Amino acid sequence: MQINSNNMDFLVGDCGTIEKMQETPALRMFSDKAVGFLAALSTAIIRDKRSHEYADITSYAYWIRKASLENVKQKHTDKNERIGRGVAFHIAPSNVPVNFAVSMTSSLLAGNCTLIRVSDKKFPQVDIICDAINELLNGEHSCMKPYLCILRYSHSAEITQQLSSICDIRIIWGGDRTISEIRKASLPPRAIEMTFADRHSLAIINSDEYMNCDADKTAKDFYTDTYYTDQNACSSPRLVVWTGGSVNEAKQRFWSALGKLVKEQYDMKPIQAIDKYTSFCALGMKYGNIKLISDDNYVMRAEVSGLSADLMNYKNSGGYFFEYTASDISEIAPVLTKQCQTISVLGIDKDDIKKLVFDNGVRGVDRIVPLGQTMGLEFIWDGYKMIEAMTRFVYTGSY
Repeated sequence: MQINSNNMDFLVGDCGTIEKMQETPALRMFSDKAVGFLAALSTAIIRDKRSHEYADITSYAYWIRKASLENVKQKHTDKNERIGRGVAFHIAPSNVPVNFAVSMTSSLLAGNCTLIRVSDKKFPQVDIICDAINELLNGEHSCMKPYLCILRYSHSAEITQQLSSICDIRIIWGGDRTISEIRKASLPPRAIEMTFADRHSLAIINSDEYMNCDADKTAKDFYTDTYYTDQNACSSPRLVVWTGGSVNEAKQRFWSALGKLVKEQYDMKPIQAIDKYTSFCALGMKYGNIKLISDDNYVMRAEVSGLSADLMNYKNSGGYFFEYTASDISEIAPVLTKQCQTISVLGIDKDDIKKLVFDNGVRGVDRIVPLGQTMGLEFIWDGYKMIEAMTRFVYTGSY
């Protein structure tokens, strides 16, 4: 199929690359080509002094270093039975700059030709990573040129349909509305789709265990989980649940340490304060027994006396949290809907949360991680084993 490149802005590759992808052979899962390219990309990113200004880029570069990839490869015992599906079309989100590269990594390791549409919103991180990619593709890793194309285009149903029509797997990162719009573009009969929709997350803190922790370190961990992305990441906690016998003391210590850090590092816009207050008012009209706790708008807490499935409909960003004190962790069950993605814990046994999920047949909760690690780069996301999901399994009767 001939691709119309009008209104496309190519960061890596060109229209010819896309056209050739339709005939480019898929690679084996964890091919030497892909692993070598990504390992070299790690080195190239670290070598670029601009990357040192962005923690998310350096984290990504560390994640794809050669030793890390080889370790992941060894854990995939069925890799010799898997091959890429063909062309993987990724629609990256506009709220997490490095996400496009994370999605790209799984796709290349799966063995796919990887076509990525990045957001129109300009991020320095995107430019830094794409510069490093172009350096490698125009040099020692030119063999990967047919397998990678990164572009921008304004919202266009026509372009999305063109690119969707040639793909074997479509990966959509975005809100529910974005997914609904993109799904208007039809896929080939054998193509599959992975979607990463609107989700919410929460943190559970055992107050007794917290009192034995370093308050400043815990505040920094929680800041990384929340304010670093303005709570726009699906994995960012919006609800804090307290357990244990030292709740009042722990709350005072925790929020005080966080507030100090936020004032030092976070640039809050006036509109954010207004939006947070508006969300609280809407919540107040729905629930009668709530309490607003806020000294200066940097940290705003809506203390609720009970949890319900629709509580997260009144969420906001920029430091707006629901807060609840539980006598037993089973009380969180009402908010563990299909929209619930990550539970971060401090002083809580992760297996206890997992048992709650399984015993209650909970439809949500895909990740249970320590506080401070909700933004960690992983090959398992939203319940998908990312690399496996982007491959075909070639069955020979040995299973």
